[in-house]
Amino acid sequence: MVYKKLVLRTFLSMKTLVVYYSRTGNTRKAGKKIAGMLNADVEEIVDLKDRSGILGYMLSGRDASLNRQAEIKTSFDASLYDLVVVGTPVWAFTVSSPVRTYLLQNKDKFRELAFFCTQGGSGGKRAFKAMEQLSGKKPAAVLELNEKEAVGESGGIKIKKFADELKSA
Repeated sequence: MVYKKLVLRTFLSMKTLVVYYSRTGNTRKAGKKIAGMLNADVEEIVDLKDRSGILGYMLSGRDASLNRQAEIKTSFDASLYDLVVVGTPVWAFTVSSPVRTYLLQNKDKFRELAFFCTQGGSGGKRAFKAMEQLSGKKPAAVLELNEKEAVGESGGIKIKKFADELKSA
């Protein structure tokens, strides 16, 4: 009983940040759901490049496939958090350029990490592998969501399981 109280007290005092990039809004919706379940601070990575419309879609895929970084803006200090949950859309079967940049810029600040991604088809496993390499850290948990799961109710079960896994880690 004492051990359970200690674990619960540790989780309740654990400071968590959910940070994500979202071009179309799917990753944003998932990120906010995750943050709510973890009682976490939340931040959206701002990409200073216009990636809207079909041209933005094509440029995004090209940048990701070429492992390009992006010019981004963030305001939260990742070093102030015990756990940072990083979310990305899957572009060209890999991590988005804004999230690539975020992971590289903050790799020495992370204590513990978890990853989630949203995808139209596939590529999540490859994106997670890239995120692990970029951050230099193995994630405590990962979550893949397709477009329907990210925006609909069906993803809620997967998100809850992910949040529960992080709470017990």
